[in-house]
Amino acid sequence: MKRVGSVAVLILLAIPPSIFALTAQTSAASPSPAADTLASLNAEARKAYQQKDYPRFLSFEKRALELSPGNPRLIYNVACGDALTGDSHAAVAKLDQLLALKLDLGAETDEDFSAIRSTEDWAGFESRLAQLRKPVVRSTVAFRLSDPDLLATGIAVDSKNGDTYVASVRERKIVRRSKDGAVSDFISPAQDGFLAGASVAIDTQRNVLFASTATAPFMAGYQKGDAARSGVFAFDLKSGKLLRKALLPNDGKQHFLNALALDQKGDLYVSDSAQSGIYKLALGKNELEVFVPGNVFRATQGLAFSRDDKVLYVADYSDGVWALDMASKKPRQLESPSGVWLGGLDGLSRVPDGFIAVQIGVQPQRVLHLRLGRGGENISSVDIMEMNHPDYDGPIQGTVANGAFLYVSNSQLELGNGQTGAFAADRARPTIVLRLPLAPGN
Repeated sequence: MKRVGSVAVLILLAIPPSIFALTAQTSAASPSPAADTLASLNAEARKAYQQKDYPRFLSFEKRALELSPGNPRLIYNVACGDALTGDSHAAVAKLDQLLALKLDLGAETDEDFSAIRSTEDWAGFESRLAQLRKPVVRSTVAFRLSDPDLLATGIAVDSKNGDTYVASVRERKIVRRSKDGAVSDFISPAQDGFLAGASVAIDTQRNVLFASTATAPFMAGYQKGDAARSGVFAFDLKSGKLLRKALLPNDGKQHFLNALALDQKGDLYVSDSAQSGIYKLALGKNELEVFVPGNVFRATQGLAFSRDDKVLYVADYSDGVWALDMASKKPRQLESPSGVWLGGLDGLSRVPDGFIAVQIGVQPQRVLHLRLGRGGENISSVDIMEMNHPDYDGPIQGTVANGAFLYVSNSQLELGNGQTGAFAADRARPTIVLRLPLAPGN
C-alpha cells in the first residue's frame, strides 16, 4: 500500500523513517499544522481505506491536504482516493501536480489506479511520465571498485594528495584509492570493532579521518550483541591506526550516526538519522555529547557549516534544509522556491553559492544544486544536475573535490535485508563512483 503516511524504507542506512509522514511540510512557507490533527486524520483515513469506504477515505485525505498544502504524499493520497471513486480527471490532475515537482511516487504500478488505466486521462499521464523518466546525465565514471560486496556509502577526498576514501557497509572497512588508481584497505574489516561504514570526513589540518558507523544486520560478522550500536571512529590519515572512538551508550533505542561535519576548530558534528538528533565530538574527546536532542528535527541527514561556522545547515529527510544557529541552537527552516520539494535529501556538500545534495527519497533519483539567497536566509534556486542515470542503483551522499561532485551511484543497499540479515550476493556488482563537474565558481 503506497498511501496514508506510508514509510518507503529500504534499510535504515539508506532511508530514515517518516519520509512521507503526514506531518511533513514542503517548505517553510507551508503552514505548520498540529501533528495530532494530522495524525487523527491519518488514522481515520487508514480505517476508511481498510473498510473500502473510499469516499470517506478521500474526504479525510482532502482535509489533511488542506492542513499541509503541497505535501507530495498527501497529493498522491488524494489522487488515490479520486481514482478509487472513479474520477480519472481529478486523479490525473493531482498526479500532474507531482510531475510538475518532477516526482514519481509509483502510480503506474499502484492497484488503486487500475480502474482508470483505460481512460484518455491516464494515457496522457503515462506520456508525461515517460518524459520525466528520461535520463539527465552530465557525469563521467571517476573510477570503479571491483569488489562487488562492498555496498559503498560515504566518500571523502584528501585535498593534499588526491587520495579517495570510501566506506563499506557490508565489509565493515574503509577503502583507499590513491590518485594513481591503486586500491587498498585503509582499515581492515571490523578493525577496532568498526561496524557498517556510513560517512567519512577528513581533517587535513590534523591528518585525521573520521568515520561514522552503525549496525546493519547484513554486515559481515554480525552478532546480536551488535544491535543498535553506533559511533564515530578517528583514524590516523597516513597509517590507518585508530586514534580514538566514541560509541553511543546502549539506551534501548535504535541509533544511526550518519553525516559528518567538521568546524574550523576541529570539533566534529554527526547526525543521528534514526533518532533525529545531532551529536558533537569535541577535539581530543572520547565521548559524544548531545548537541541537538531528537525532538527538534524529524529525520536529520546531511550537515554542512557556513563559512564562519556560525550556522550549521541541516538536511532533514522529511522536509528540506534548516539553518541551525550554533550559539542559540535555534533552528530555522529555509524557504525554497515555489514548485520545489526538498524532502529525501541524502548528504549536504558545501559549495561557494550553496550545496550539492543527492535526493534519494523520490523517483527519479537525482543530484541537486541548491543555491542560497543573500545572507543564507533562503534557498533561492534549485537545479537538477543529474537524474535517472543508467548506473543508479541506490545513489548516495557524495563530496566536492577538484571542481566536481564525486558520489557513489550504486550503493546497492537494497541487496541487504535489514530484518533477516540476508544478502543477495548473486546480484551484487562493482561500485561505480561518478564525477559530476560543477559550474564555474563552484
